[in-house]
Amino acid sequence: MRGATVYAQGQPIDLAIAMQAAEWLATLMSGATTPAEKAAWHEWRQAHPDHERAWQHIESASGGLRELDAQASRKALTQRSRPASTISRRRSLQLLAWTATIGLTGWFGARSDSAPVLARAALADLSTGVGERRELALPDGSRLHLNSGSAVNIRYTGTQRLLQLVQGEVFIATARETGRPYRPFLVDTAQGQAQALGTRYSVRQADGSTLVAVEEGAVRLMPRHGNASPVLRAGQGGGMTAHDALPAHAVSPDIWAWRQGLLLADAMPLRDFLHELSRYRHGLLGCDDAVAGLRISGVFPLDDLDAVLLSLPDSLPVDVRLRTRYWVQVEARPQR
Repeated sequence: MRGATVYAQGQPIDLAIAMQAAEWLATLMSGATTPAEKAAWHEWRQAHPDHERAWQHIESASGGLRELDAQASRKALTQRSRPASTISRRRSLQLLAWTATIGLTGWFGARSDSAPVLARAALADLSTGVGERRELALPDGSRLHLNSGSAVNIRYTGTQRLLQLVQGEVFIATARETGRPYRPFLVDTAQGQAQALGTRYSVRQADGSTLVAVEEGAVRLMPRHGNASPVLRAGQGGGMTAHDALPAHAVSPDIWAWRQGLLLADAMPLRDFLHELSRYRHGLLGCDDAVAGLRISGVFPLDDLDAVLLSLPDSLPVDVRLRTRYWVQVEARPQR
C-alpha cells in the first residue's frame, strides 16, 4: 500500500491518507464515538490539506448513508454470539462503510486485497453508489453512462482522451474528434486499454479481466503485457487479461438494458442472476448451491430489487431469507 497514489478532486493523494479517511468514516458510523475521538478526527482533518480533501470526497461519496448504515451495523453486531472488541467492531463497520460508499457487494463480502481499489474509487473524479446510474457529457462532447458502483478518472490531454476505469462499468458514445492532432479515445483498466474506433461500447472491470461489448463501430483491445491487439466489431463482446485477449463472441443488446434501469434475463442461472442483482443492492446477496442452477427469465426493474427478490418464490422453488437488512440468502424451498 505504501507509495500508491489515488486522486481526490483531480489531484493526487497518498493511498494511506485515503484509507485513514475510511477509518474515520467507520469510527463515526460506530454510533459510539467518544468526545476524544471526535476531537482527534477534527485534528486529523486540519493537520494537512490532503486530509480534508480526502475526507470531503469520501463523505460526499457516502451521501446520507452514514446514519442509516450505522443503525444497521449496530443491529448486525449485537446479533453476534460473543461481544466484539472495539477494534473488530470498527473493522466490521469499515467494511460496511466502504460497501455503502462504493457499492462493492458480492457473494461473501469484500476481499482483503480490495482496499486499494476501494480507496481509489472513493477518490475518483466521477463515481456512483449502489443502485445509482449517471449520464453526463465529457469535455469533447462524448457521452458517458456510469453503471451502479462505478468510478472513473478523466485524463484529457493535448494528445489523448483517457478514462481510467477504477471499478464497475461504463458505456461510452464517443464524439468525433475534429481538432488536430487527432486524440485517440482510450479506456484504461487494470488489464490494459480499450481504444474506440468511432464507437458506442461498454467496458466493465471484472475480477482479473476487462470485459468489452460493442454496440456500434469497433474497439481495439490492448492487453497491458500482451502483444496482440484484436479488434471487436459491432455486435461482438470480448475482453482481456493483462497478458491475453479473450475470445470474441456475439452479444445481445440486452446487456445494455441497465441504462434504462432494467435487467433482462433469458434462462439465466439463478446464481448469475443474483450476482447481477448484487451490483445494484447494498450488502450481501447469496445463493445456495442446491438452487444455483435454476433458470430464470424476465424483465426486472433495477430500482425495486426488494420486490424482485420477494417475487422469486412465485416462479421458482426457493425461499428468500432476510438474515439482516443487508444480508439476503436464497435457499431451496423445504419439501412438505
